[in-house]
Amino acid sequence: MEWLIGAAALGLAALFVWGGARAAIRPPSTLPPEGPQEGPGGDELPPEGPGGLEPLPAPVDPLSAFLYMIRVAETGRRDESAYGIFYGGARFADWTDHPVETGIMSPVRLPDRFCRALNLSPGCVSTAAGAYQFILPTWRTLRQAGSWGPELPDFGIDSQDEAARRLLIQTGALRLLEAGDVRGAIARASRVWASLPGSTAQQGGKSLSEALALYDEGIAAQG
Repeated sequence: MEWLIGAAALGLAALFVWGGARAAIRPPSTLPPEGPQEGPGGDELPPEGPGGLEPLPAPVDPLSAFLYMIRVAETGRRDESAYGIFYGGARFADWTDHPVETGIMSPVRLPDRFCRALNLSPGCVSTAAGAYQFILPTWRTLRQAGSWGPELPDFGIDSQDEAARRLLIQTGALRLLEAGDVRGAIARASRVWASLPGSTAQQGGKSLSEALALYDEGIAAQG
């Protein structure tokens, strides 16, 4: 469960661009001639395709793998059903906004020991929802437009992924991840996600080896 209370911006920012660039189509005039080609030294180059040059592997995306790790750790689900999970396992289907904001879900009371671990009084509640188990105050902050990107339009899959990226910016985890420090990024992210190793929320989080295995699984899933 993401348990940050009123996530305050830490001054970190990143530019977010919606959509992706289309692959350029090579015009016919630039197509290579048929038949064997010669290299710089006059040697014949192998033809492309089967038995010829091997295609380069697609670059991996550490952020996608890290988000996969969080989703599975938080919800136990490896598919898109994770995005419709409310704290405790209930499901919701209206993704126009956070389910407590829309009124289709109500806050769930937490065990007193969880409240104490969060430095809250007994009787505290959770509004954690979605693949990253955002509580309502955190979602309201992350949804807003800022230097990190435009206002998020809904609580759909893309919006939840982007909100998680923004929360990684706030914690400093994204900077560490982009520098190749996966363990350091996990430690930073555990400040807000109770399922990650290092969390003090006492809610049965994953071990470091389990979290790293999920991260590797997210890398492998990219093909």
